Amino acid sequence: MTTPADIAGAITRRVEKHLHDVQGCWPHAFPVRLGTQRELEADPVGTFDADNAVRAWAERHGCRIETVTRRVGTPVDLVARVVVPDEATALRAAGREVRARRELAVARMRMVCSRFGVDEAQAMAIVKMLSGESDVDFELFVHAAQWFATHRDLIAGMTAREVPLPGFSAKWLKASRSVRRRAICALLGWSELPLRERPGELRYRYLDEACTAWPERLATEPVQAPEMPVDTVLVVENKDTYQAMPAMPRALCVFGSGAAVSRLRTLLPWCMDGGVRVVYWGDMDADGLEILARLRATGVACASVCMDRESYDAYAQFGTTLGADGSPILRREPKEGLCLTDEEVALYRALCTGALPNPRVEQERIPIAQALARL
Repeated sequence: MTTPADIAGAITRRVEKHLHDVQGCWPHAFPVRLGTQRELEADPVGTFDADNAVRAWAERHGCRIETVTRRVGTPVDLVARVVVPDEATALRAAGREVRARRELAVARMRMVCSRFGVDEAQAMAIVKMLSGESDVDFELFVHAAQWFATHRDLIAGMTAREVPLPGFSAKWLKASRSVRRRAICALLGWSELPLRERPGELRYRYLDEACTAWPERLATEPVQAPEMPVDTVLVVENKDTYQAMPAMPRALCVFGSGAAVSRLRTLLPWCMDGGVRVVYWGDMDADGLEILARLRATGVACASVCMDRESYDAYAQFGTTLGADGSPILRREPKEGLCLTDEEVALYRALCTGALPNPRVEQERIPIAQALARL
């Protein structure tokens, strides 16, 4: 039979589900599971004890009960539903943590309504977008939105770091699609902030011995042709490997650095020349294989090196179950439709689901000479 703890849990889940609703989702009736007729009559004492516990809990929390007649030796009325009449009652029953979250959401909604003159639905949509922000950052958001509302012409053409917001870190606005920027635009009714975005960049090195004295190159706009003949472009994920890559004839090494790989086609368009071989080498983990797939999805036909099951088996002893911050690497649901070979997909799924002992073998754990031999 349903216990008071079961009812409290159900109330908590409903409050959490409707945490950012403007209109209340109360009253609401929560059903009480009674068991079969045979189960009730097999344990009449337990049945009455459970029923009395639910009744006492409902009375203590200000909830109404609805009964149904069942036979337990003789016909008796048992609690079939517990009705929570309003939000205040629900929050008392749900517990301190979820009550605090709902009260915070409502308080933030009222703040946005009062300072920007928007309706509750629009205000709560903003609050939901920023639900992960601390109280300090939410206050900063409000001040920033108020400032932007009266300084649109001033910021036109500035980068996010150049915006003269008093008392704000230059990094507070973050990337163009950050939740803070999107929330400001949603609140002010703008499609975007009229800022100039810092151009994406791609770092690369020529590896030919004739170029050993050349400094690293930095592309922020398309480079239409290489400065010397290039047959092989090796894209690597991590900085140590990028900097340590030895001389290689007619070759170029690109620092992929995660999302930067997606800029290869745009900033080094000559890599798409059929005479240039592009190879990607990254970590053997779910992220590394997703980056490889992302590069291919941009239209770059590239092979991978040391990102297969043979390489994993050879270097798994140097793998890890922990991230850089010491927290466990969590299992994840594999993405579908990635631009990976069948062998790469099999490795990717095994790394995602925990089928292999170490979900990450970092690129630096594999000797560069071994990768070059495979290359």
